[in-house]
Amino acid sequence: MTRVLPGALAALLLATVFVPLGLLLARSGGSGDWLEAWRSPESRHALAGTLLTSGGASAIALALGVPFAWLIARTDVAARGALRTVVTLPSAIPPYLWTMGWIALANPRSGWLTLVVGRERLDVYGTAGIAFVLGTSALPLVVLATAAALERIDPGLEEAARLSGAGAFTTFRDVTLPLIAPATLSGGALVFVFASASFGVPYLLGVPANPPAPTLTTRIYAEVLMGEAGLARAASLSVQLLLVAVGVLAVNAFLSRAGRVRLSRGKGGSARVTALGPWRWPLSSLAWATAVAVIVLPLLAIFLTGLMPTWGQWGRLTLEHWSLVLQPRTLAAAGASALLGALAALLVGALGLAVAITRRRWLETLADAPSALPGTVLALALLVAFSRDVRFIAFERVTFVLALGNTLWLVLLSYVVKHLALGVRAASDALAQADLSLAEAARLSGAGRLRAFVDGVLPQLHGALVGAALLTFLTCVSELTMSVLLVPTGGDVLGTLLFELQSYADPASAAVIASALLLVVLSALVVQNVVARRAEARG
Repeated sequence: MTRVLPGALAALLLATVFVPLGLLLARSGGSGDWLEAWRSPESRHALAGTLLTSGGASAIALALGVPFAWLIARTDVAARGALRTVVTLPSAIPPYLWTMGWIALANPRSGWLTLVVGRERLDVYGTAGIAFVLGTSALPLVVLATAAALERIDPGLEEAARLSGAGAFTTFRDVTLPLIAPATLSGGALVFVFASASFGVPYLLGVPANPPAPTLTTRIYAEVLMGEAGLARAASLSVQLLLVAVGVLAVNAFLSRAGRVRLSRGKGGSARVTALGPWRWPLSSLAWATAVAVIVLPLLAIFLTGLMPTWGQWGRLTLEHWSLVLQPRTLAAAGASALLGALAALLVGALGLAVAITRRRWLETLADAPSALPGTVLALALLVAFSRDVRFIAFERVTFVLALGNTLWLVLLSYVVKHLALGVRAASDALAQADLSLAEAARLSGAGRLRAFVDGVLPQLHGALVGAALLTFLTCVSELTMSVLLVPTGGDVLGTLLFELQSYADPASAAVIASALLLVVLSALVVQNVVARRAEARG
């Protein structure tokens, strides 16, 4: 079994990820066809838009994330734990929901903030708006990476600099900053890749802009809508998007290796908390005001939009629009999303555990690879590979037909392979910390290998696997980038339904459904936090 399992899992990954990518490359033509497609004015504008919005998002995330991380990890800022929760909240909420909130706030004609500062002075549409929304949505990538590095720094290094006469600023510049730079730059690179792969935000804020602000993902979507005629061009643009992502990750890996510094604290070491003194309340007020402005305010705007009978009627809030949640189409979309999310969570947990127990490093690397692929590229590769039925003939008598094209099964497949790394990492980390002596004791008592694993090891992995499954479920329930390309004609999931309502039909109805989705996500996070605290208390 231990010899068969790695090969079977590798074959599954090859069939569902790497073969489709190969078919996508073949469909896009050779390098000559790529260059011809990339030289067109539309493609050049889309590439420039992607680089601008992604670079801007990284700059915004770094500008906000590093100060937040320092305040959270190293100072006595007021309500530090609550601030950390608020700042990392965007990691659980899809970016297009933030977009809906900012459209309500900063629409150049009727946005609530626009009416306060004056019309045409604020405009969330266009390149700058896309970069801002993506940068604040990806803020946790920088905050968590930088805070983790700050918490692991040996405090003796900073103490030595202070004892040598260096001031607080000089110590931070010459000692702390070089130590955290690799982690911070890595977070910034992940923001760039996240922003370049995003579809919902560039579409909602770029297409209606004057002039439009195209990106590679929106251009690929437009080509796919043209049917067979645009599929080859979409494939060529997908190759370009993939090269951008791979190039940024490669540069990040090189810089991280070149600037990597060991961050061990040593025995008994703990990061020194900086007392802000007279600056505590001014800095705390500034930090909280910024967090509320960029994170809480857009969510509040979504809830209020869903409570207004018509736009701008503040004095007569009502729940009458919430009946939309119970309409058949909404319930069908919610049911499909919940089912797909639950199945994806179950499969990610099971397959992640299967990969982890093989203890094959190369297999874990293979399973991690799809998480680095832009969702648009992965979805298009699956669309090309499974647009026609796949037939297998056994013994020249039995025929097996795999018909995934234009079905929700293809959507499920995309969810599983994209998020498989969550299950693999959770299972691998938990397995490395598990006490295997329990399984050995079960074997000595006569239990078989499988029974010993189930009774002795699996209970120790339960918490990590449930956490990975819950994160997968929450991500898949509201997923848009892959769903918009793969959901079958006439079908809906929550992501595509919200996208349609916000883009073409009824933004107020979209706000109601988005509010309900936010309540579900926030409730799940509360439950997860309570369960985690109880588990720590038992431990």
